[in-house]
Amino acid sequence: MVKIIFNNAKLKEKESEAKLWLLLVGVSEYEDESLESLLYSKEDCQGLAKALEDVNEGLPQKLVIVRVQASQKPQLLAVCAGLEQVVTDASSSDIVFFYFSGHALLDTNSKEQEQEQEQEQEQEVVLCLSDTKTDNLLETGLKVKDLLQMLGKCKAHQQMVVLDACHSGGLTLRKSPIPKLEEALRQQAARSQGFYALLSCDKDQQSWEIPELGHGVFTYYLIEGIRGKAANAKGEIEVYGLYKQVYYKTMEYIDKINQQICLINRKKISGKTKKNREEYKLYSLQTPKCIVAAMGELVLGLKTVDVDSRPPRQALVVEGLSDGQTTLELIKLLRGAGEFELNYWHPEKTDLPDVKEAIKACLRSHPETPHWQASQQKSTAFLYLRGRIEQTQTGEALLVIGDCIEISRSWLRQQLHQSEIAQQIIILDCPGAESLADWVEDLRLESQIGQCLIAGAATLHNPEEFAQVLLKTLEVADSENGLPVAKWIFQIDTELAESKIWQDASLSATQGVIEILPPGEKSAKPVDVGLCPYMGLRAFGVKDAKYFYGREELTQRLINELSQRSFLPVVGASGSGKSSVVRAGLIAQLQQGKQIPGSEQWLIKSFRPGKHPIQALASALVDAGTEEKKNRQQMEIEGLLHLGGEGFVRWLRQRTEPMVVLLVDQFEELFTLQEQETSKEHQKFLDPERQSFLDMLLEA
Repeated sequence: MVKIIFNNAKLKEKESEAKLWLLLVGVSEYEDESLESLLYSKEDCQGLAKALEDVNEGLPQKLVIVRVQASQKPQLLAVCAGLEQVVTDASSSDIVFFYFSGHALLDTNSKEQEQEQEQEQEQEVVLCLSDTKTDNLLETGLKVKDLLQMLGKCKAHQQMVVLDACHSGGLTLRKSPIPKLEEALRQQAARSQGFYALLSCDKDQQSWEIPELGHGVFTYYLIEGIRGKAANAKGEIEVYGLYKQVYYKTMEYIDKINQQICLINRKKISGKTKKNREEYKLYSLQTPKCIVAAMGELVLGLKTVDVDSRPPRQALVVEGLSDGQTTLELIKLLRGAGEFELNYWHPEKTDLPDVKEAIKACLRSHPETPHWQASQQKSTAFLYLRGRIEQTQTGEALLVIGDCIEISRSWLRQQLHQSEIAQQIIILDCPGAESLADWVEDLRLESQIGQCLIAGAATLHNPEEFAQVLLKTLEVADSENGLPVAKWIFQIDTELAESKIWQDASLSATQGVIEILPPGEKSAKPVDVGLCPYMGLRAFGVKDAKYFYGREELTQRLINELSQRSFLPVVGASGSGKSSVVRAGLIAQLQQGKQIPGSEQWLIKSFRPGKHPIQALASALVDAGTEEKKNRQQMEIEGLLHLGGEGFVRWLRQRTEPMVVLLVDQFEELFTLQEQETSKEHQKFLDPERQSFLDMLLEA
């Protein structure tokens, strides 16, 4: 049962029912201009109230919320009225929870003529409300001494005070109120064994508000802890377990965001303009404090269901080159440990969407956000683009996906700039590219959007190497603590320090920590990349090698035979899998260069004889190029092949590769597709073209 009571509304429940009283005070705006406005005090109260409401549904206590209305400024009289109601109506079996988010100051106007030591003894800590005046703190603010005295009169045996104060470091010129505040709270705890208190920071520290979190960092992790992250084995939210969660997570977050700022500053220092040399300031340390009379005795709630507090994470992996196992393993990791809702674009997929539309969808803001989080929080978008870089005659830079899909750099830049998603992680994997530095510079965002941009150009000799480094650095990450992109970039730099791979990265904005792998326990998710591993009646090809199993022994025999002889026939019944074992087994292994050293540098060509075998072979031997160039080259090769074995050998001697492997698939077509002669006697012989082709192969 939930009952919300504002200001002086009267309680109607029976006194015998245990209740949890909440008095939540969040002050964002102040009438006194010397008090700096805060961003998220209101959101802090709303999120905390909802969290406590949710986790108390499984407890016997009835939840009673006593707080100032959201539309009303939290002024001194209203807060005092709420306190009076708690003191008057709370019974001994109830729990009182007081929370304050705002400024706390140490009064400096009392007894100014006395000596400094005596003055410090008289100074009081004051919680600043919306109508508090800094030149009259004691009369217009809520004195902590008065707050504790009122709570001391309350019958409730268990009380908890949470103060997320000192948002401006004690307002710079004033002494920190934390020592006096801590002293007063400890004295209260000594008088009452059921008193608990949490402070957002220590002396000479500041309580930070983080736009990306939509809360003060202390209260953000306080809410996460209450919602279940701090639950013990029984699912109970105890005070000391909650404190440990908030303490470590607050320090961890400040450390991660400072790592990110250091990387950004390092990149800016290397810039040429004065603007680029301006550095971001680091966040100072923030360490929450806990004051308890009896550790672990107060249970604030019971975790009943797992609540996902993280904004949606969406990813798109575009494989524009011949795919390997690395890309698939990367997809599994991103979907599992990365917790991304992932889409995979590949030319072989069925029902394939337009790649540009897929990119737009990935960069589009996700409408769903957890209800307790601020509206500023949006999705994290991960975009992995693998292809080759080309340039048109007019100088336009293109990323070519597959055989013919072109994405211009200007179009991609426009999509990144128009995206409303708060965090972008963009990966460009372009083997052999020579102009990726221009892409990094042009796609970089210098705005409030958080962007991580990583680009790599592996060598054509080993095009998978950059993707393998990405995968390796993600696999070794600590899943419990997660992996921020600043640390990821450092690990990538370390792995590639002695590599020939060109690599660069940029990081922009400091609105919050960008996580490639978020912290916390991960649940295994099934991965469906939309590729069917079953060929049906079709033969397996080289690109299908990752799905080809069961012929390892035969493949190894073929490799051993080929390493010792120049002619290797593979004979078997129709449909027995000859083409599959040669293409997905033998040829795929040769291209990897692991079985026969140096075979990855061999020239491997394959063709089917068809009705005109010499023409088919000439077409297979043509190198890549323009249509005009390929047509001219085919005519030249076909002319050489018509000279017989001598012409074929002349072509072979022109090649620079250490070895040429020619796969004549469906060799039986030389016999089965020849024109039928009228005379049965002539059917025993090949027609002149086929006989010439066969003689050429034997001579070569």
